[in-house]
Amino acid sequence: MEVLITFYSRCGTTEKLALAAAVGAVQARAQIRFRRLADVGEAPTLDEKDCLQAFERMRKEYIPPREADLLRADAIIFVAPVDFSSVSPEWTEHLDLIEELRSAGKLENKVAAAIQSDTGLDALATTIVRSGFIVVPPALVPATGDGGDSAARALAHGRKVAEIAKLLKSQT
Repeated sequence: MEVLITFYSRCGTTEKLALAAAVGAVQARAQIRFRRLADVGEAPTLDEKDCLQAFERMRKEYIPPREADLLRADAIIFVAPVDFSSVSPEWTEHLDLIEELRSAGKLENKVAAAIQSDTGLDALATTIVRSGFIVVPPALVPATGDGGDSAARALAHGRKVAEIAKLLKSQT
């Protein structure tokens, strides 16, 4: 059972959430595949040295999602920054591909989830609901107040997505 984790991150914050979701999926015995959306805008400036280093590292470490990745995956976890917009240049091409596959009936029975760095998930969650996925709502995780709440939620959500995808796959 495979979970595809697609994300966009410029400075590494969203990448950390994607990694936490991956740990959760692995805990549920899923195989994972990471795909980072391609950069469209300018790189961070030299004034943002830490951000620039993370940006350059991620450009080397990850490739963009392809159609084959989406078709092979049993579940897809979308991880977006807090300022996610479905019309942002980084997300447009990926969401257009998803719409194309949905229209062709190739995404039926695919499980998906939306993870963002705060609790305002409306834009990303709405986008994946419209794409026809079986959407897994976030797992409830008690707040710790130590700043790790987002990562704990992502980990629990990743585990829940993999468990539900595995259950659905066993029933087909």
